[in-house]
Amino acid sequence: MKVVLVVMISLICEIRPVLSNNDDTNVELCNTPTEVCRAVHFYAAHPSSVSGSLNPIPFSDVTLNEGFAFSGSSGIFTAPVNGIYQFFFSVQSSRNNLNGAWWLQVNGVAKVLCHSQVSAGSTVGSMCTYMTELAQNDKVTVKQDSGNAWATATTNTITFSGSLLMQKCGASCKQ
Repeated sequence: MKVVLVVMISLICEIRPVLSNNDDTNVELCNTPTEVCRAVHFYAAHPSSVSGSLNPIPFSDVTLNEGFAFSGSSGIFTAPVNGIYQFFFSVQSSRNNLNGAWWLQVNGVAKVLCHSQVSAGSTVGSMCTYMTELAQNDKVTVKQDSGNAWATATTNTITFSGSLLMQKCGASCKQ
């Protein structure tokens, strides 16, 4: 998984994003490659099970934090620049008869729900994704509203990750 992520990061940084004019020509979004490619990527896990409500979930096992925009101790991602971002979060429901509800939030507003309903003795893995435009300093978190999520320090079954896909350059962009 890490190898795939590193390759994806490399490709993102090698290709300058372009905006199509729908007439077979392309307009570059920014004046310099450094404006286009600011590496922002993180991957983190919560190292133990979670029961009941927890907002936000801290993800203290941080294995990648390119750009240092994610705080594992607080579980908060802070957008360092305006841009298009993609986030993933996953959970493994533990063996119970509870409904599980996990939300991805932007600035405290719920955007994506991952839900599970499992019978006793069963488990289910859930993964949700969200792509959005964020402004600089927007905050993204994951919260558990209900249920139980299972994890240990070695399983990485409660995870949160994200990447800057394209930086919006603002005033420095070509018109």
